[in-house]
Amino acid sequence: MIPPRRSGFVWMAAIALASVALIWALLTNLPDEVVRNRFIVIPNGWAYILGAFVVAIAGLGGSAYAYGIATRPGRAGAYALTMGTHIFIWGVLLLVFYPVAYLLAVSFNRNDTLAAALPRAGNVLVRAGVLPDPADFSLAQYEKVLSHTTMLGYQWVIIAALVIAVLVLVGVRLAGRYTGLAPSRVDRWSSWLGWGLFATAAVLVVSITPAQFYGLNEAGERIAASSERTIILYVRNTLLVSGTTGLFAVLIATTAGYAFARMRFEGRYQTLMTFVFVQMFPGFMALVAIFWLMVRLDLLNTFTGLILAYSGGAIAFSAWIFKGYLESVSPALEEAAMVDGATRWGAFYRIILPVSVPMLLFIFLLQFIGTYSEFILANTLLQGQENWTVGIGLRNFTTGRFDTQWGALAASAVIGSLPILIIFYAFQDALTGQYAAGGVKG
Repeated sequence: MIPPRRSGFVWMAAIALASVALIWALLTNLPDEVVRNRFIVIPNGWAYILGAFVVAIAGLGGSAYAYGIATRPGRAGAYALTMGTHIFIWGVLLLVFYPVAYLLAVSFNRNDTLAAALPRAGNVLVRAGVLPDPADFSLAQYEKVLSHTTMLGYQWVIIAALVIAVLVLVGVRLAGRYTGLAPSRVDRWSSWLGWGLFATAAVLVVSITPAQFYGLNEAGERIAASSERTIILYVRNTLLVSGTTGLFAVLIATTAGYAFARMRFEGRYQTLMTFVFVQMFPGFMALVAIFWLMVRLDLLNTFTGLILAYSGGAIAFSAWIFKGYLESVSPALEEAAMVDGATRWGAFYRIILPVSVPMLLFIFLLQFIGTYSEFILANTLLQGQENWTVGIGLRNFTTGRFDTQWGALAASAVIGSLPILIIFYAFQDALTGQYAAGGVKG
């Protein structure tokens, strides 16, 4: 015989599945006048949603009380309120991820426009473009944007190594979560794989050259690749610029932040206030000055000039963040190291840097993401197509008023977002402070 509590959970799960099936059936049978211009238009729809939400909460409370999950009506109400809060949060999360789902749906559609790609029958999520239409599901947009990309043999080996490393990293994480694998071993393997991914990706980025992007005419001769078919080159350029900028930000933050946190010198307070004052002004106010400097230094339309411009803007913010972090780390760690014979630099290198890995990764990712999607400064300093970054390259899909290539734009955006997703997943353990655990013991 099934215990009452477990039976209650079984019945509630069955009710939830039945509700999902009912909602799916209702969405499938909505008339055309309800789905207009890719939106669900229902008069007083908010009242229906609110009523369904109240009924769902009441049903959860009643089921909990009836099947013994909550022994008193008060507890049943609290249980229903908690479950209702969870439902609301999940609803908000689904709305937040709606643009991502829509972008994926457009990228996997054979059509290059939004309106013509939508079917007139079937589930409302398909008719509204949230889910791809199975009849039009295709990789044509990805083939289009990648058709003029030629990878060399050793680069395919590097790509295979990256894919294998990602799969192994996911497997290690899943094994650590669902098996008895020791957390320390999972963290160590994840760290090695993460740094291996970083190094392998850096080698791949450096090895790719603009000469690998070309098409062939009818005579078999090479022709210049169109700007819509070189998204991999834009990603390579962006990774090169953003990665170097992130490394410079870490270098600046570790040295300047440590000096401001641990040393007392003349002008320290005034310099810190200057950093705060500089942050008051948006970066685009310096566009004219930066452009003039790059012209005078002969760095216009070069990655070096763009990296220096980005790195200069990272000095104040990165140094201030790292200074605040070091002030939360006890100086007793360095003092103990220096008592044992270490120099200040040795204490910094052997004690402070290992403990600060999560914060340094945070600074790197902050600068990496901030420059990865930056458009204004890159568009001002980079003028050649071979030097474009992802932001400028994606803008090229929408240059015309009526000829926006939505499918190619969506596919390029998905490809451009993959590096950030991989980097975040690879270093998520370090970002949660695993490396700092046990640094100071009471």
